[in-house]
Amino acid sequence: MTALSSSAPSQLHLLKRLQQLSLSSPTSSSLFYSRLWYALLPPAESDHESLHTLALCFLQSDEPYSALHLVRDSAGVDHPDESPIPTFDPSKRKQIPCYACATIVAKCCQKLGRYSEGQAVLNRALKRCIPTNIPTPSPASTSASAHLLLASLSHKGKAPEIAIENYQKALQEDPWLWEAFTGLCDIGSPPPIEAIFPDPPAPSRASSTRTSRPSTMSPNPMPRSSASEMPGFLPARKATIPANGGVGSGGFFTPDVGNGAGGSRLGMMGNPSNWDTPSVMGDTTFQLPDQPSHPAAPKRPLPNLLSNFIPSTSNLLPASLRSNTATPINQAEPSKPPAMKRARGKDAAKRTPEPSGGLNGMNLPLARELRPNGNLKSVELNGNGIIDNDGPVRRSSRLKSTGNSNGTGSKPPPTSKVTTRSRTTRSRSITSTTSSQTNDISSPPNSSSLDIQLQSTADEFLRDIIRKCAKAYRYLSLYQCEEAIVELDGLPDIIKNSPWSLDIVARCFYEMADYVQARRVFTKLLELEPYRIQSMDHYSTLLWHISDPPSLSHLSQRLISINKESPQSWISTGNCFSLQKDHEEAMKCFRRATQVDSSNSYAWTLCGYEAVEMEEYDRALGYFRNAIRSEGRFYNAWYGMGLVYMKTGKIKYAEHHFRRAVDINPTNAVLLCCVGMVLEQSDDVVQAIHFYERAVHYAPTSPMVQFKRIRALVALQRFDEAITLLEPLSNQAPDEANIFFLLGKCYLRKDRRSEATIAFTTARELQPKLENAIKATLEANGEEEEDEDD
Repeated sequence: MTALSSSAPSQLHLLKRLQQLSLSSPTSSSLFYSRLWYALLPPAESDHESLHTLALCFLQSDEPYSALHLVRDSAGVDHPDESPIPTFDPSKRKQIPCYACATIVAKCCQKLGRYSEGQAVLNRALKRCIPTNIPTPSPASTSASAHLLLASLSHKGKAPEIAIENYQKALQEDPWLWEAFTGLCDIGSPPPIEAIFPDPPAPSRASSTRTSRPSTMSPNPMPRSSASEMPGFLPARKATIPANGGVGSGGFFTPDVGNGAGGSRLGMMGNPSNWDTPSVMGDTTFQLPDQPSHPAAPKRPLPNLLSNFIPSTSNLLPASLRSNTATPINQAEPSKPPAMKRARGKDAAKRTPEPSGGLNGMNLPLARELRPNGNLKSVELNGNGIIDNDGPVRRSSRLKSTGNSNGTGSKPPPTSKVTTRSRTTRSRSITSTTSSQTNDISSPPNSSSLDIQLQSTADEFLRDIIRKCAKAYRYLSLYQCEEAIVELDGLPDIIKNSPWSLDIVARCFYEMADYVQARRVFTKLLELEPYRIQSMDHYSTLLWHISDPPSLSHLSQRLISINKESPQSWISTGNCFSLQKDHEEAMKCFRRATQVDSSNSYAWTLCGYEAVEMEEYDRALGYFRNAIRSEGRFYNAWYGMGLVYMKTGKIKYAEHHFRRAVDINPTNAVLLCCVGMVLEQSDDVVQAIHFYERAVHYAPTSPMVQFKRIRALVALQRFDEAITLLEPLSNQAPDEANIFFLLGKCYLRKDRRSEATIAFTTARELQPKLENAIKATLEANGEEEEDEDD
C-alpha cells in the first residue's frame, strides 16, 4: 500500500473504513467503494485484499469477465499442472499463486459455464497454496437498505415522490450510502451542494471530555454494572503502549470475589494477553496480623504496568499463575469485595524507604526485580515513598495454604465480614482523600482517543474524495458537464485516472458533443477495463456520429462475445446496422435490446429514431412514449417526439416537447436550436434569437448553431451584424455552401455586388444545385426568401 503520499491519513484506518464500506454496502455502493479502495490502496505482491474485493464486487454485479481479468495473472492460471510446486521463498514470491485469486477465478468460471477450467485452476491452487479465508461482500440488512429498496421500487413503479422521500431517509440513516445519493440524482432531485456527504456533527463538550479523560485517572471505583466485572464478559483488548511509556488506558475496578468464581479469575490471570487490562490481582486490602489497626497512609491508585516494560511476561510469571488451576476449596475468601487496594503480605513490614528523587524524580511504579527463584516480584511506590512489593503476584499468597514456592511457609490471616466491612469503609475514605492528588496528575496519551482521532482523520480524507465524486455526478445528472469536469480535476491523480472518473469525463464530453475528446477518454477507459459493459451504448452512438464503421463493428462484436444478454451489446449492433442505412436490421437489434431490458429508455428511443427514418411516425411516437414511461427524465425521447410533431406540421406540440427536453437538459445546444426553429416557424423571431444565443453560449465552436442565429438576424434585417458574424464563420467552415449563399445575400442587400458575386460563385461551386436559388436572389436583389438546405 504505497499509493498515498506522506501527507495522507493513516493507511490502516483508511483501509478499515474502505473495507467496511466495500463489504457491507449494497451492490452499486459496494462496487463504487471497492473501486476507490483499489485506486487508493492498490494491491501489492503480498496483499491482494483490494484486488479480491473489487473482483468479488464485479462478480456480484454480473460482470464475471471483468473479475476474471483482474485476478487471472495472480491466480496461476497459466501454470501447467506438471510444474513444480514453488517454495515460500521471498525471492520467489512471484511464483506463488494466490489461493484467493484462484478461488475467484473458479467462481467466475462457474458463472460463465467454463467448469473444466475452473476445476483445474482450483485443484492446482489447493495443491500449491494454503487455503485462506476470503472476505465476501454481503450487504447488511438495515433500515437504510430497506428504505433504499423501497425507493428503488417506487422509482420504477412511477411513484417519484415516495422514491425521493425514501432515498432521503436512506441517506439520513446511512450517510455513506452512495446508491441513495445517485438515486436522488437520477430521479431529478439531487441534494443541495452543502448537503452532499456533510461532515458529522461535532461531539458535545461533555461527551468529548468523558471520552478523552483516561479511565485510569478516575478517582472513583468503576461502577458495579461494568461489563469488565461480569464473569466471562471481559473484553479482549490489544496491548497498547503509549509513546511516552505512561500508563495504559485501562481503569481500576474491584473484582467480585464473593461469588466463588475463583477458577475463572485464575484462568484470566494466567492469560498473558490480559495483563495489560485492569488486573484482579490488585485486591490488597486484607490486614496483616502485625499491622496496626489504624488506616494506612493514602496510596495513589496505580495500574499494572508490567506489560509496558517486559516484552513477554508469560515466561516470567510464576508457574501457579501460568496454570489454569482453580483456587483451593479451603482457601479463605472475603465475603464482600473491597473498593480500593492496600498493601498486604509478610514483606510489608520490611519496607525500606526510597529517596524521593528515585525513578526520574517521580513517584511512578517503574521499579521491578526478580526473586532468587526466578519468579517475578513487582515493586510499587506508594504515596509516602514506601516500596510495596506485593506486585502482580500478590494474589499468589492465597495458594500458600497448600504450598509456597518462595519457601516462606506463611499462611494468610483469617478475615471476618466485620473487618472486611470496616476496611472497605476506610478504603472509600482513602479514595476521597486521594481524589485531589489524582486530579493533579497530568493525563498520559490515551490510545483509544488517538485511534478515534486517526480514524476521524481518515474518514475526513475519504469523505472529501467522495464529496468531490458526488458533486461531479450531481453536475452530470443536471447536464452541467463543464462543472463536473472541473470538480473531477480536483481529485487526486490516482482517482482522476481511475475507471470511474474516466467514465464520468467521457460522458461529459459526449453530452457536450465534443466527440473527439470523448472518444479519446473512452479509449483509455477500455484499456483499463477491456471487458467493460457500462456506458458502451454511449460510445457506440459516438462512433455512429463520427461515422466510423470499422470501430463500431469491432465494438459490437466484442460486446456480444462478452454478454449477449446485455442491452448495450444489442444497441451497439443496432447502431452498426443503422450506420449502414439498414434500418430494418437496426430496428430488430434495438427491439432485442428492449426484450433483454424492458426498462432501457435508450433502446426504446433508438427504435423511435429508426421508425422516423422509415417515416413511420405513429410507430415512432409509440416507441418514444415507452421510453418516457421507463424514464421520465430521458430528454432524447422528448426530443424525438418533438421531431415527429415538427415533421408532421404540429408546431405547438413540437414546441411543447422541445421545451420539456430543454427543461431536463438546459445546456444542450441542439435542443435549444430546435426550440428556436419552431419559434421561427411561429414568427417569433426575437424569442428564437434568444434561444440561439443560449445555444451559442454552450457550443461556441459549432458552425451550425452560429449559422441559425445569423439566419434569424437576417430575417430581422440586421445585415451589418450578420455580415460581421458570417465573414469569420466562412473561414471557420469553408466547405459549407449555405454560409456563402447567405453571405452573398447580405452583401447584395447592402449593395456590395462584387463581394456578393464572389460569395455566390463559391456557394455554387460547393453545391451546384443552388444555381437556381442564386439566380432568383440576384433578380430580386436579395429580397427573395428562398429555402436553403441546412
